[in-house]
Amino acid sequence: MFDEPVIEISTEDVVTITPDTSITTAIGIMEKNHFHNLVVRDTDTIYLVNVQDLLIASNPDSHVDEFMFKPHYIHKDTPTLDAICELIDSGQRAAPVVDNDGALAGIVTEWDIMKRGAESRILKDTSVRKIMIRNPVSIRETDSIGKARSLMRKNNIGRVLVVDEMDNLVGIVTGDDILQKIYKPKRRMTSGELKGEKVTRMEQPVTVIMSSPVITADADANLAEVAHLLQKYDIRGVPIAKDRAPRGIVTILDIMRYLRGLKEEAMVEVEIQGALDEEYKELAERIIETEVRKIVKFAKRVHWIKIVIKKERDRGGLPYYKISAYVKTPDKLYVGQSEPGLIKTVTAKTEDEEVEKKAGKRRWDFIEVLKDALLSVEGQIEEDRGRRRLKNRKDLL
Repeated sequence: MFDEPVIEISTEDVVTITPDTSITTAIGIMEKNHFHNLVVRDTDTIYLVNVQDLLIASNPDSHVDEFMFKPHYIHKDTPTLDAICELIDSGQRAAPVVDNDGALAGIVTEWDIMKRGAESRILKDTSVRKIMIRNPVSIRETDSIGKARSLMRKNNIGRVLVVDEMDNLVGIVTGDDILQKIYKPKRRMTSGELKGEKVTRMEQPVTVIMSSPVITADADANLAEVAHLLQKYDIRGVPIAKDRAPRGIVTILDIMRYLRGLKEEAMVEVEIQGALDEEYKELAERIIETEVRKIVKFAKRVHWIKIVIKKERDRGGLPYYKISAYVKTPDKLYVGQSEPGLIKTVTAKTEDEEVEKKAGKRRWDFIEVLKDALLSVEGQIEEDRGRRRLKNRKDLL
């Protein structure tokens, strides 16, 4: 479940700007490329700017360094599901992806995650009804832009639905719409004279800036279909409608939080006995987390997992590892063990004689032994699943 390294779904050819880039230029780059964030490079430091901040700048000719911030970075080998959790915790819609040296390797955004989600079997198997927000906030098409903004602030949401007098869905207004069409209007937003009075921009009806027709999903849709719509149309929320009436809404954040919840449900206590060498610690922890997630997926229910690490030395004083992995499920205790292979005797033939040679123990390093022990358990669990499936088929015959 979203186990691949995040760099595999990220954009590696990153468009960057410098701190002295003007706000006007930065916004132009964003609009041309449909970006919501831009990476700012200042010598060895990586910053971000987002379009929401730049749109409210009082002086569009000033530099982006007034609005750039040092973001949370994500390591390129981080599993995608963990990267999703890090994005949620950071409150960012995008994050620079860095390598072991802290150098920029790519950027991952919410849209990358939705593109990946559109292919996910887990999301394909999940109905929108499971996570959609029911009774979404809505306003009449005659209501003002100011009222729409007030409702967003009051309810801490990024969009409101627009309905007609029959409560049919006719449009949607987002916070981005207000920023882009009011704070940075592409056309003049005044309505002229009405009974001798000028109508301010915030007093104008939401129909002036709403998106219509609305991209919607059916109540019978699955989350992968919604993720596809979010990514394809570059939007952050999809209303769920039935017979033109809004029934709910699903946002990017809703899907990401759902995935995070699946991870938390799959979490299991892992006990590690024995010392982890400092040089292996970070990589070993990532491998353990990734493989444990696979084990939980295969086994469905796991009570506990224990990993026993023994570091020994051969007669020559060279270190090697023995690792055992114990996985307790409701039905069985699985044990996977890994250690260097036994001494092998090899007979080499020449024209004159046979020479017996002994090959020493294979010097598997810690990471190889760790993977082998965990993969052994995964294999045992998968074999048991296969036997159960075969038995079930026979019982049906």
